[in-house]
Amino acid sequence: MKINGKISIEDINKTFSKFALGTAFYNDDGKDTWFKIMDNFIEFGGTVIDSARGYGKSENIIGSWIENRSDRDNIIIMTKCGLTNDGVLPSENYPDLVYRELNISLQTLKTSYIDVYMLHRDNLNMTVAEILEPLNESIAKGYILSLGASNWTYPRVDEANEYAYKNNMKGFAVVSNNISLAVQSEPFYPGLISTDKTGEQWHKERQIPLIPWSSQARGFFTGRWTPQMPANDGFTKRMIEVYCTDDNFRRLSRAKELGESKGYTTVEVALAWLLHKPFPIVPIVGPHTQDELISCVKATKLSLTDEECKWLNLDE
Repeated sequence: MKINGKISIEDINKTFSKFALGTAFYNDDGKDTWFKIMDNFIEFGGTVIDSARGYGKSENIIGSWIENRSDRDNIIIMTKCGLTNDGVLPSENYPDLVYRELNISLQTLKTSYIDVYMLHRDNLNMTVAEILEPLNESIAKGYILSLGASNWTYPRVDEANEYAYKNNMKGFAVVSNNISLAVQSEPFYPGLISTDKTGEQWHKERQIPLIPWSSQARGFFTGRWTPQMPANDGFTKRMIEVYCTDDNFRRLSRAKELGESKGYTTVEVALAWLLHKPFPIVPIVGPHTQDELISCVKATKLSLTDEECKWLNLDE
């Protein structure tokens, strides 16, 4: 099974695989496991690896893995800057922040360039000119190939891209907001943005790829989450508050029913549903084991009709 994709963007002479490999949880303790998952991901035809400065040891693990590989130029590295606890891109000394975090990422990832460099959040008190100009300076120096906006509203992306076009600069080539078969009732963390129907139409019209995080709803489709389970930690509490709605349990039930009829798990059905969107999409998945990676690969082979997609999302 191969997961070679067809999506490409300007300034990157590589093709995006059908899904991206998420690494936010990578750490030193599981280094051998993460190395093996990345190796297998590449063997399956994967090309896109997602990270961020704010993801703990993620960039360190990727850098250690990629240092001895000969195919760096076949891999699309995505990483992000500007993550803060209050969910807002820092405005104070912003150009210095871009320079500092970018250089740390380059050194840590053991690479001379980042394929897709994303802003982890927006700051509505900053102009798009203030935000884009330092990034374009790094593009001119060859440190960045293309830009992405993570957790940005679509009007702001339009504003930024219009400014970039008028000023002969690079705007945002991709957007990384949330979307999954399970709909969030509210942002999981401050500053997070989900793609609604209007956002989907935006991607369809502009053909700018969506690279969604939490594409499998943080494990909701494993069936382990219920409103009755004890909220013994903050994450469980948020999962119950954000995902445990009646409509999402109906979606879970339908995914299970459809999966059983076709020989797929509910998690695989949920990922396949995303892959049938009528616009460019590269979901970020986060397999913790080889079996979970193989499950994601299997999901790319599941064919769904338009009627089945609507039924799964309660759109019938």
